[in-house]
Amino acid sequence: MELLQGSKMNILKEGDHRGSGSTSGAAILGAFIPTFIIAVVYVTAFVLVRNHFRKVYAPRTFLGTIPEKDRTPASRAEDWWWFKDFRNLTDHFVLQHNSLDAWLFLRYLRFIVWICFAGVLLTWPILFPVNATGGGDRSQLDKITIGNVKKNGHLWAHTVVAWVFFLGIFLVIAFERLQLIGFRQACYLNEKYASKLSARTVLFMNAPSDALQPNNLKRYFGEQAEHGWPVKDTGDLEELIEKRNGAAYGLESAEMDLIVKAVKSRKGRSQDVNGAAEDQSAVPKHQRPTARKPPVVGTKVDKIESLRKKVVELAGTIDSHRSAPGRNVPSESAIFVSFFSQEAAHRAFQQVTFQPRIPIEDRYLAVQPKEVLWKNVQQPVAKRVSKATLALVFVIAFTIFFSIPVGLLGTWSNAKQLADKVEWLGWLNDLPPWVLGLLTGLVPPFLTSWFVSYVPKLFRHIAKLSGEPTTPQAELKTQAWYMAFQVVQIFLVTTISSGTAAVVTKIMREPHSAPALLAENLPTASNFYLTYFLLQGLTSSSQNLLDYSELFEYLFYEYFWNKTPREKFQTYAFMRGTPWAAWYPKFTNFFVIAVAYATIQPLILGFATIGIFFFYLSHRYQLLYVRQTKIDTKGEAYKRALQQMPTGLYIAELCLIGLFGARKAAAQSTLMIVLLVITAVANFLLDRMLKPLELYLGVDKWQEQEVPLLAEEDGIDPNDEAALHAASHGRRLGIKRLPNPAPRVLSDFFDSIISAARDKAHSWLDQPRVMYDEAPQLSDEDIAKAYIAPAFTSKTPKLWIPRDKYGVSKQEIEQNQEVGIQATDEAAEIDEKGRLHWDSNFENVPVFSKPKVI
Repeated sequence: MELLQGSKMNILKEGDHRGSGSTSGAAILGAFIPTFIIAVVYVTAFVLVRNHFRKVYAPRTFLGTIPEKDRTPASRAEDWWWFKDFRNLTDHFVLQHNSLDAWLFLRYLRFIVWICFAGVLLTWPILFPVNATGGGDRSQLDKITIGNVKKNGHLWAHTVVAWVFFLGIFLVIAFERLQLIGFRQACYLNEKYASKLSARTVLFMNAPSDALQPNNLKRYFGEQAEHGWPVKDTGDLEELIEKRNGAAYGLESAEMDLIVKAVKSRKGRSQDVNGAAEDQSAVPKHQRPTARKPPVVGTKVDKIESLRKKVVELAGTIDSHRSAPGRNVPSESAIFVSFFSQEAAHRAFQQVTFQPRIPIEDRYLAVQPKEVLWKNVQQPVAKRVSKATLALVFVIAFTIFFSIPVGLLGTWSNAKQLADKVEWLGWLNDLPPWVLGLLTGLVPPFLTSWFVSYVPKLFRHIAKLSGEPTTPQAELKTQAWYMAFQVVQIFLVTTISSGTAAVVTKIMREPHSAPALLAENLPTASNFYLTYFLLQGLTSSSQNLLDYSELFEYLFYEYFWNKTPREKFQTYAFMRGTPWAAWYPKFTNFFVIAVAYATIQPLILGFATIGIFFFYLSHRYQLLYVRQTKIDTKGEAYKRALQQMPTGLYIAELCLIGLFGARKAAAQSTLMIVLLVITAVANFLLDRMLKPLELYLGVDKWQEQEVPLLAEEDGIDPNDEAALHAASHGRRLGIKRLPNPAPRVLSDFFDSIISAARDKAHSWLDQPRVMYDEAPQLSDEDIAKAYIAPAFTSKTPKLWIPRDKYGVSKQEIEQNQEVGIQATDEAAEIDEKGRLHWDSNFENVPVFSKPKVI
């Protein structure tokens, strides 16, 4: 969607107003009017259909997928009553009933809005008058950009504003990162969360074979180690299970066809249910479902009998593979270890490591079984490193060369100019203006948007192939990659309109031209982003509400594609997730753009404030009513987004250095270089100091026990209390070498912020209804297989077919059970016209089971 709107802006840039050399208010208004109309249409359509399709637009208010205590309240299901609920609910409701990640994402959007708004209050009163009186000949909106400043003395205003604004942003980011530590600690220490098995379990990667032996558990992982689950080699089990399940669902579908045919063929005949149950030919043999073996060219066989036999054979094969002697733990594998307490798990996570020098993480805290990518967990370290390297190379190459299709599509958007220069394209000039506008304005952005929409999905797939052991870790890697892609393609390539390849070539040929090239492009490109934020804030946010593609997809599957009760149930029960790797980079890049142009074209900050606020409202609705958190990063995605935000400061400072250098403003350039150095050094020190706090989430009640351990490790007199505490604080912040009392002062200051945030979060969570489910009492059997790969424990799916009045379903159930396949016809039936009806009460659905909280 970003590039879709971006391409539209290219059209505006290349339009008639560009010929005057300035961007006019009329051009912005010309973009605003159709955008506003589209947004009104989207919102109106949403309001009209919202209450008729609550499954799509308000599933969190009633759907059985959401526990009753976590459902969003709905005072009434009709008219505008939902808006009253939406307005009265606070963002804390999302924290308590959705997830920490969901609440932090809303907090992130508000955080960006407030930064941009503060920028408006700072820059507009100062820089608008300075730019307007800068001595240039620009007109209209270009008059209030830095491009209108010809007097170098005026650039002092931009320098001072940059120092105040950029340092202020850095400080609030640092403050937010400290608060985030406190929020995450509060959630980790929440009683209901801490009582779960996963909260006190650590995944250790690449452990030696001795550490995987049950009798060595306490020797390697400490006296507090309770249970160990070494990861076994799954071999081909996952492929076999996939085939078995596919055959089972195929059998279910074939039996559904048989029942429907039986009902339709018997319509109007005598209803002898008992006789039908005894009749082996409820449907004439020639009308029974058939299939060809081999496919297409083979002979016809009875599909039901063939699939039933295949399911039984595959189930037997799976059982024999599971019990094979060779299905052992590899010599170097992973192991899940649970501890008697959450504190012991955190300490083991901090202290126990087997290969500390490898360039990838080797242990993970509080992993849930449903998050594990079992194929990756069992891989040796060398394979994981090589896969991670290849994946990174692919992503870098993809990000660089993606500018080629974008450039080609951008060239097509300038087809009129090409037609004047290329003879064989002259026929384009003969087309009616509206047709040419359609070809150049619709086709490029549509194709570009289609390309870009698949980038996060591609990166997510590559991340899972790169050896990441869990889905949250794969999502976090995708987030990092997609952020780089956003900055390069959506910001840099768009800003430097000649394209990446051409700019790099020119800079390599004439290195001295880089500042001039930057100075030439930045002020003009800044006006591009005015309409960019306008279009994004209005159309994209309102489209998020309507989400017509999701509605059409649901209707298609519900009324045209699904035929079995299971398929109907799965479509009905499905809820959209929260793609953090696609969401966070998009808005981090918005922040980068707004900050980069804050002193070049301050008007952008106002447009960004309004546009991102609209996004906040649409995402707030989605997280309250529509979305379910399926990937739990436990606040890590927000932490990474905060770590990525200084990218905007670096780019903004580099831009001003280039602009001032091109203007020969030596003093201002020098000051901006100093600011860049200060920002880089301060951010490096901040990352280093906060890394142990963010990684190990040092908790106050556990810190006192750390102090005695330092006496032996750091060679400190155990009786010197002051030295022990100084060493403790220095170690916690990763700044042991700083002279006293710096570590203690910094640590106490940081702790005051963290503690306040932790207490605040505790007050939100200590409500009658909180975000975590009650941890059930797990049986010994549940614990024994809690962290065993599903390939070793999954059973043949229980078939769910509809009941019919002639007893055909009973006959099929009996025949399935005779060969060991479980089946049922509860909560679904076929009427006389062959139509399927099923009970949408999840408590009655035989294939639905509440997931165990581990």
